[in-house]
Order: sequence, then C-alpha cells, then structure tokens
Amino acid sequence: MKKFIKILIIALAISLIAGSAWAVANWKHLSSFPHIISSFYSKEFCSCYFVVGRSEAFCHNYARQYVPISEFVLNEEEKSVTVTGLGISTTSVFESIAYGCRIQGTVQ
Repeated sequence: MKKFIKILIIALAISLIAGSAWAVANWKHLSSFPHIISSFYSKEFCSCYFVVGRSEAFCHNYARQYVPISEFVLNEEEKSVTVTGLGISTTSVFESIAYGCRIQGTVQ
C-alpha cells in the first residue's frame, strides 16, 4: 500500500510540473480565453436579435456556451448588447442589416 501511495504522489507531481510547463508555454492563448466568452456571446446575440430578428429567448439559447455569463444588458434604443463573463465586459453594437454587428472598442 505504501508503494502505491508513493507512485501516486510521484505521478501527481509529474502531472503538476507538466501542466505548469504547458500553461507557461501557452500563456498567451490561455490569457485570451476570458475575452472570448463575453465577445462571442455579445456578438452572436446581437446578430441573432438585431440582424436576423429572432426573439430574445431564442437568441439567448443560440449564443449560450458551457461557461456561463454573469451579466447581460440589452439596450434596444442604442441597439447594443453588453455581456460580462469571467470578469470581462464586451459590448456589441448593431451597424446595419448588410454589415451586421461589431464589437465596440478593443480587446487588450
């Protein structure tokens, strides 16, 4: 039993070191992930609601992802959608039927 625990601890340590090395090597991609959640949801919802003309419930279901959003604001007067997910807020604005929606501002 002691040998099993020792092997388990060594395997866990190797996995932790390998995972850390992978995270450091891919940090640029990992750090952009929070922006993807809010950007995708706001852009897809904006396009679905303002360009295609679907209902709000349908568009929420259409833009939904595995990672939940924490805040959602639909501004019908300005034709914009603001979504917050993983601490990052993104606003998408309707431009025209031909152009669709665009993400307002820049992602850092």
